[in-house]
Amino acid sequence: MPIKLYLYLIDGSSNIYRAYHALRNLTNSKGFPTNAIYGFTSMLVKLLQEHNPQYLGIVFDSQGPTFRHKMYNEYKATRPGMPDDLATQIPFIKRIVKGFNIKALEFAGYEADDVIGTITKKAGSQSIRTIIVSGDKDFYQLIDKNTSLLDTRNNQTIGIKDVQERYGVEPDKTIEVLGLSGDSSDNVPGVAGIGKKTAIKLIQKYKSINNLYAHLKEIPQRNLRDKLAQGYEKACLSRELVTINTQLPIPFTLEGFRITKPDLEILEPIFKELEFTRFLREFMPRKNPHPKKYFLVQTEKEFQDLLRKLNAAEFFALCLEATSKSPLRAKIVGFSVSFQPNQAFYIPIGHITSGAEKQLDLDFVLNGLKPLFENKEIKKIGHNIKYDYIILWQNGIHLQGIERDVMIASYLVNPSKRNHSLSEISFEYLDYQVSTYKDVTTQEKTSIPFKKVSLEKACKYSGENANVTFVLSKLLFSKLREKNLDELFSQIEMPLVKVLARMELAGVKVNPNILSEMSQELGGKLKTLEKKIYAIAGETFNINSPQQLSTVLFEKLKLPVASRTKTGYSTNIEVLNKLARIHEMPGLVLEYRRISKLKSTYIDVLPKLINPKTGRIHTTFNQAVTATGRLSSSDPNLQNIPIRGEWGEKIRRAFVAEEGALLLSADYSQIELRIMAHLSGDNNLKEAFFHGQDIHTRTAAEIFQISPENVTPSMRREAKVINFGVIYGMSHIGLSQELGITKEEAKKYIENYFQKYQGVKTYIDKILEKAREQGYVKTLSGRVRYLPEINSSSRVAREFAERVAINTPIQGTAADCIKKAMICIDRRIKDGKMDARMILQIHDELLFEVSKKELGSFLPLVKKEMEEAMQLDVPLKAKIGYGENWHEAH
Repeated sequence: MPIKLYLYLIDGSSNIYRAYHALRNLTNSKGFPTNAIYGFTSMLVKLLQEHNPQYLGIVFDSQGPTFRHKMYNEYKATRPGMPDDLATQIPFIKRIVKGFNIKALEFAGYEADDVIGTITKKAGSQSIRTIIVSGDKDFYQLIDKNTSLLDTRNNQTIGIKDVQERYGVEPDKTIEVLGLSGDSSDNVPGVAGIGKKTAIKLIQKYKSINNLYAHLKEIPQRNLRDKLAQGYEKACLSRELVTINTQLPIPFTLEGFRITKPDLEILEPIFKELEFTRFLREFMPRKNPHPKKYFLVQTEKEFQDLLRKLNAAEFFALCLEATSKSPLRAKIVGFSVSFQPNQAFYIPIGHITSGAEKQLDLDFVLNGLKPLFENKEIKKIGHNIKYDYIILWQNGIHLQGIERDVMIASYLVNPSKRNHSLSEISFEYLDYQVSTYKDVTTQEKTSIPFKKVSLEKACKYSGENANVTFVLSKLLFSKLREKNLDELFSQIEMPLVKVLARMELAGVKVNPNILSEMSQELGGKLKTLEKKIYAIAGETFNINSPQQLSTVLFEKLKLPVASRTKTGYSTNIEVLNKLARIHEMPGLVLEYRRISKLKSTYIDVLPKLINPKTGRIHTTFNQAVTATGRLSSSDPNLQNIPIRGEWGEKIRRAFVAEEGALLLSADYSQIELRIMAHLSGDNNLKEAFFHGQDIHTRTAAEIFQISPENVTPSMRREAKVINFGVIYGMSHIGLSQELGITKEEAKKYIENYFQKYQGVKTYIDKILEKAREQGYVKTLSGRVRYLPEINSSSRVAREFAERVAINTPIQGTAADCIKKAMICIDRRIKDGKMDARMILQIHDELLFEVSKKELGSFLPLVKKEMEEAMQLDVPLKAKIGYGENWHEAH
């Protein structure tokens, strides 16, 4: 049998747009947008690794109008022009394609579709199988026995049968369907009043537009017959517009598409300029400039010798290896330590070996390490050392003397960096690639647990991590001092590590019975909403399908189109909120989505996350994720649980206290507005807070020029949006969308606001000016947020940076404030040996579980520490509540 040859053709333009929209606000440290480049390169690398094509080409659209524009002036007229921040990325994408030694094509006056179509047909005539890499349905018409479509988004290959199932017609007949129904994404008109379902039925029966019109008199429905008769010219035009030209004068030889090795001399400087460390690690040669010695500790004598050295050391780096990423479920496999450059020691404990490799007993090692680990005078260094702390705590060791965490140090130096993994930061600061967990636990694409790795490999991997952590700690701490971040690091972030560890160990109790009842109730509510939606639509459809929903909203109900996407009409939350003002269905769909998400994300999931040993849910608090300094929560994310509304109240009732205890909630009152008052020095704002006035009522009175007693609840709500909108750098356009008012009204509101709060306007102008000069902003605690895009030529990137410049000093200071309060309260609990524990942090709120006997003394303690955590020109206020469950406490 002849060998099958495969040619892969990537629809470059389509995949670039997909990457651009999938990743937002991604830039390098100089502010250059990189989202489309990174997304496209990721797609390309994934394709190369998973499919290993021998022959590959990438086709781009040519600049300027095509033959279709000459045929029909309105072709793609509704499509917005290419965004500035995307246009600047295209040259880099083409340079990367060149660096991968992949053939790139474009043909003047024609689209990428036509070039791909032509090559596909020529390849097919030589019995070469072509795989088109695109999610664009326009290519369905090319699918045949030699041609298929690969959608990399879901790694799905689409062939003849798939098209038949989706369209109900053969692939080559899809152009007939589109000729009748049109294509809104390309502004192809089709026949007015003919939707896709009707078009499919007609082509199924008559096979083509020509044959349909030849038998037009046979159609019994007069209305349909009239529509078709009036739309004949549009049907023929539309079919021609959507038909891919496969006859371009393009020479074809398969050998011209052969893949060769990437040109690293081209790729390395590009990846470095764009700061794509992932691709640098994957494609650049591994560097190891200094010889390193990693020693296995396998005998009691070797272990005792190591203990003597560690006890004599001023500080050492610790790396604990365990069986799970979740410290609460992890069992210790081994320890590595490093106390001088280029050297480390690994103590294997829990490896599964053949028996020939010696290991020490876990209890023996823990007993030996306990005095050392609990010695405050000997300083410990780690990477994400909270993980080590929690595992050691569960094994009877209270890790003391935690001095530095290189993950947190890296985060403070550059909070906008996406990833602070050890491999990322070692590559950035040491130009050295450490082994990843995958490197030592994966063989021939079959994953094996670390405990089964040979001791020699484990020693190299873990020892290298400990050693790199040791070296990085000095380098990064020096950078912290240079940037005046050492006090923030040592006084707030490092003390917080143990506070968060104790919170994760404590967990929170959830009543599964309440959640089960809610699940049934929400299930019934969803069915009721479904019935209402179907009744209005006059048909059943998949409410969760954007395509089916858009068909109902815009083609059947004829609602105004607010936004278009590549694949049709947008049904995102902004669009549905606008439409909900004029029609009932969009509001019902929004409610359906809210309830469905609540049920699937929390109600049905939380009971499964209850730890069988503790009976509680243990989230993970992340210190090195958000660029503002706020903590985040994951596995599960308990910070996103709804606060208000009927369902938010009900779900919080499921979070309960243990027998004999209560939940106590302490929530900062309008802390960000109080920080704005302090930073801006605005007299009106300060006066309102000093006199305990409701700031939203006062703002409403000022903006609407009425007395406070005449402010209605609606006016207060609008004023609240304005107060917080100013903090977040909201424009009058954003305010108009938020309040559902005209842009002129929104502009007037903001003008009135700045008239009354002139200090705020002055502060905003000054902070923007300072940010443009310095390239960064700071919180009151000195936390830095770099804004390289503040002077970007890209309007989108620049305006985003301006919003960040206004908000970060406020939100970041609020984050620092609550972190200080957490540290102080935790210390008071320990020093007073109180029967209370901090269990959750949710933005400006802290949640505690406290013995009923100690509530009287604990409540004023919490209030005092929170209100005195930071000295501002206006008083800080904390609202305290308590009850049997979170809702009662809130």
